[in-house]
Amino acid sequence: MITFLLSWISGIAERSPDLATAILAALPVTELRLSIPLGVQVFDLSLARAFLISLIGNAIPVFVLLYAAPLFLFFRRHCAWFERWYTKTVLRLEEKHRASYQRYGAIFLFIFTAIPLPGSGVWSACLLAIVFDMKRRLALPAILGGMVAAGVVVSLILSGVLKGLSFLL
Repeated sequence: MITFLLSWISGIAERSPDLATAILAALPVTELRLSIPLGVQVFDLSLARAFLISLIGNAIPVFVLLYAAPLFLFFRRHCAWFERWYTKTVLRLEEKHRASYQRYGAIFLFIFTAIPLPGSGVWSACLLAIVFDMKRRLALPAILGGMVAAGVVVSLILSGVLKGLSFLL
């Protein structure tokens, strides 16, 4: 799977490094944490360009996931395999973060998304917003703001300003 992904992205990067960077940013495993460093170090984009393209690529799933939330409910009711996945993955996420969410709401989503650690990107934040039935008008700016903050942190680490946090990349 990883070999296929790398060869696929490499093929795209030969034709359009911008598109390859945006696709990496949109994927749930890589997001900004990998798209910005690869955009700069492998695809030879400037840091500013890699940052902006990564933000655009990473924002696409936010809109898709938050506006497709009713589909989650439909699939939960009508697909047994989806219900099993939801129960195993999403409800565990809900249980883990319930206390923080109840206490801090949208601020929690911002902080959760802003810390560039594995599993704390926009995909997980959108799932949390859906699970906790957060209003889109609160979730969207919190998640997008956290995404920008994570991009800034990754960019500062990459440029050497926050060299002590390089273990996050």
